[in-house]
Formats: sequence, structure tokens, C-alpha cells
Amino acid sequence: PANLKRIESDRVWSYEVTDHNSGAIFVNYVMGAESAANLAESFILAVEHLPDDPHKLHGVPYILMMDMGSANTSGAFGNLTRRLDVQTIAHAPENARATGQVENARNIIERSLEAGLRFQPVANLGELNAAARKWARRYSATKVHSRPGKTRLQQWMTIQQEQLRIVDADLARRLLTHTPERRKVSDTLTVQFGGQEFDVRGVSRVMVGESLNITWSPYQPDAALVVDTDEQGHETLTPIS
Repeated sequence: PANLKRIESDRVWSYEVTDHNSGAIFVNYVMGAESAANLAESFILAVEHLPDDPHKLHGVPYILMMDMGSANTSGAFGNLTRRLDVQTIAHAPENARATGQVENARNIIERSLEAGLRFQPVANLGELNAAARKWARRYSATKVHSRPGKTRLQQWMTIQQEQLRIVDADLARRLLTHTPERRKVSDTLTVQFGGQEFDVRGVSRVMVGESLNITWSPYQPDAALVVDTDEQGHETLTPIS
């Protein structure tokens, strides 16, 4: 164990993401041990929309199922998923069948992508991830998935526009550690945030002179969110513009 700890920062780890509907696969390799930073960056890269690669798996999920690793349940990653309005479901320890689709994705990656690295070796992490992106595009476009009876890319393209939630990657990184800022409600029922003025008349039970917790809206560039809690103690996000 001591030797493993000593080389922890030199090891390569992978994070796999798979879309339940299409079976599309995304994989990102990182250096070091499992951490909230590595998890968050891999998640952001998975959901990121790339204009020059529009067929890449992208969009923020409504539900994310994952294992119970400490990084996965960390405060920072939980902060990000709450701000993105993602419901997280962590399955019980030692119950890999609960995430069988991602376990199958790992098996596919091992047999297809990683097995081929012996013939086309990579020199560094950047080359490895570039090879992984290229492989994922080719695999999704050519391999027929048995459940829908079409390629993963063809099934992915059936997503409806109203189901696709796009977030700017840089904004998502800010939301990872951003604490909502306290802003006082003015006499005209507005608040100042980020150099803009926002109307809060639509916020439930809002009063002049009280303070509201404000953060950025991930899906509406010209809007913000009021962060509050309901009677059950659950966090609520009210958009303001």
C-alpha cells in the first residue's frame, strides 16, 4: 500500500460516461488518484458542446447515476450538480450492476480502444485523450447498438431540442466553487449582480430590504438564479432576468 501511495500521482485513471438512451460513450483520462477536481473536469468535458464536433455526446443530463466514491459525493461536485439542476443518484457500494451500462462501456473501451494502444502507442496524456476522442467518434458512428437497432450516433441524433441543455464549460467550472452572493432587494424590487440589474418580483414572498442569494444561470446567459430552500429543506432555483 505504501508503494501504491508513492506512485499515486503517476498513475493514469479513466472516467467513463454513457448516455442511457443511445449508449454513446465518452471517456477521459486523468493523472493521479480519484479526486473531485478530476471528476468535475471529466464531467464538464463530457457535457460540453463543441461547435466543430456537433455529433459528440453533449448536454447536461437531468439524472446522473454514479458510484459512491468520495469524490463523487464531495461538496464541490455536489455544488456543481445542484447549480446545473442535475438529480444525482449514487448506487450502493459493491453494486456495480446498478450501473451496468457504464461497466459495459468500460469493457468496450478496454477491448477496442486500449487494446489498440499496443500498435499505436501514445507519449503523453494529451495524445491519449486525443486518441480517445477520435475512437469515440468512430465507434459511435459505426457500431450498431442492439437495443435501438441503429448506431449510437443515429440514436443520439433523435434527441429533441427541448431535451438538450447546453452550458458553457468555463461557466460550469466557475459554478463548481462559486458561493451564491448576498444581494439586497431595492425599493423597485430589483437586485444588482454581476454588473446587471435583475427584476425579482417573480420570487415568492420577496420583500424590499431583504437579502437574496444570487448566482449565475447556467442555461440563460442574460439571467441569474435566486438560491433558496423550500419547506422540506430542498434547494430551490428561481430564474430572474
